[in-house]
Parts: sequence; C-alpha cells; structure tokens
Amino acid sequence: MSRAYTRAERLNEMKRLYVQQAFSDIEMSKRLGVDRTTVFRDRLVLEAAYPFIEVEPGRWKIDRTRLLSEIRLSIDEALPLYLAARRLSRQTRFAQKHIATAIEKLATCLHQPMTARLVRAANDILRQEQRPERLSIIEIITRAWVEQRKARITYRALRAGRPLIHTIHPSLWGESAYVIAYTEITGDIVPFKIERIEDAVITGETFTLPDAFDDQALLRYAWGIWIGDGEPVTVRLRFAPGKATRRVQETRWHPSQQITLLEDGGCEWRADVAEPLEMLPWIRGWGADVEVLEPKALRETLMGEAKAMAELYGWRVSSSPTDKRSTTLDDFFGG
Repeated sequence: MSRAYTRAERLNEMKRLYVQQAFSDIEMSKRLGVDRTTVFRDRLVLEAAYPFIEVEPGRWKIDRTRLLSEIRLSIDEALPLYLAARRLSRQTRFAQKHIATAIEKLATCLHQPMTARLVRAANDILRQEQRPERLSIIEIITRAWVEQRKARITYRALRAGRPLIHTIHPSLWGESAYVIAYTEITGDIVPFKIERIEDAVITGETFTLPDAFDDQALLRYAWGIWIGDGEPVTVRLRFAPGKATRRVQETRWHPSQQITLLEDGGCEWRADVAEPLEMLPWIRGWGADVEVLEPKALRETLMGEAKAMAELYGWRVSSSPTDKRSTTLDDFFGG
C-alpha cells in the first residue's frame, strides 16, 4: 500500500486482511509498506473496535465468529433476504437461539418496516418450545460440516423398527432441516432429517470432499432433497384451464420445468425429476385441477389414492361392471 493512503484507508485495509488470516506486526508492515510502529499503533485502534485473537505468539487476526456484519444493503437488495428470513422463522418448530440471533443481526442491515418485523419474528422463535437436545444435535452437525470432521449419529428412519448408527461425512444442507451426507454404512450420499437423529457426536477423524463434488449438480434433478441413484424421470402433468394454469405459470417449481399452453386454455407442465414420488404432496395439493400423464407409476399411485379416498367417504369403486356393491358418480352424488 502506498504512503499516500490516508490512515482511515489503511485501517480499513488492515481490517480486511486481519479478517482473512493472522499477521504479525512485521508481516503487516511489509504488506502495507509502512513502519512496524505504525502497524502496532493502528492495530491497537482496531482491537478497540473488533474482536481480535492471538492465533500464536505475536500473530493476530480478527475472530470472524464474533465479528458483526457491516453490510449495507439497498431496499431492493434487502427484500429477498427479508423474505428468506421470514420463511425461515415460520418454519422453525422450536426455540433455536442461533436462528433468532442471526435474524436479529440481519435485521440491523435492513430497512424499516423489515427491521421491526424481523425482530418480532426472532422474539417469536425464542418463545417456542425449548428443546435443548435438538439444538445440540444441530450444533454438532453444523460443526462437523464446517470443520469437515466425521460425525457418528444414531438415526431412526421413518419406517425403521430400530435406529441405526451411521458414520457420516456432512456435505450440504437441504430444505426442511435435512443434512445430506455420505454414510459409511452403504457408501452412498443420502439425506438425513435432523428431527430423526436421536444422538450425534463429532469423531476425531476428518474427511475431504472429492474434488469433483458439486452440490449444484447433485441436486440438479431433485424435487426437494431426494437425490436418486439413476437417470431422472420425465414427469408430465396437465393442468386445468383457469386459475390453476395461471398459478402454475407464476412460479419456477423446478429448474428443468417446461410449460406448454394448450388450446383449451390449460397447460402441460413437464420436468426431469430424480424421484417423482417426492412430488406427491405438491401434486395432491392441486386436487382435481391436475392430471398426471406420466410416468405411469406416478399416475397409478394417484389413481390408487383417489380410489382409497372415495372408499373412505363411502363410495365403493370397482372395475367390474357386475359388482353390485359398486356405485357410480351419479349414485354417490345424487346426479
């Protein structure tokens, strides 16, 4: 750095460098092209404002884990972060102090009325049910992910009769509080729902993600967090004319989606999806406004569910024309 720089500019540059790595006063003076005594005095000024730690004798850096953000955002930049934080706060099921604190810190970077509403959202999170054992598991998995250390978890799958112990390499996080990790039991990368992890510890072993690991490519065809182990499946859906077609065009539901408008005012939606069964809750939500065209297995699953629902409400359906116990739509609804 040239001596023509002002002290304020020099302090700003020193702060940037100390955030990145540790420096001795001599190393910093060489980096900036100033006297060691000048660096010493400037460092004392910075230490009064920022959380410094001495990494080893005579070498200092700013502790990023305790550094408050100084990001300044425009109104347009603040809005997407506000919306993401609001969604996170609504999906948090128990008091997670880290989420509440993160939202409060983000609120300081935003504009009114976003700031006040995020502060209220953070307070609402802290008033939720206290579940310290769940919070501890999240903290352990997060540390293992950041430090690239193996974690040993006790995991009870949804349909499992008993829990299994996995040694995992946490790789990334998915929606709805899933950690996606390599498990040494099967040698696969699979999603683990945090709520189903009964216990977790960090081991002394480290792991290294393969150079070819690409989280974007891994989730390219996922509807949510199901990765699949084969080629993606083409899903084709026909949406009814009117509000359903208008609504489906308003959102990018999947990166590979294609929408074709039909002559009757409806539309056909298609996408390549790793595991089509993961789409079931979304498809069910459209009710009779959507028809599954393919794949056949997904269509038959919905047909079976429609039959089961009809029978639940007292309408027996049979494919046999001679089955006297069956009823027609007109019989059932009085047509």
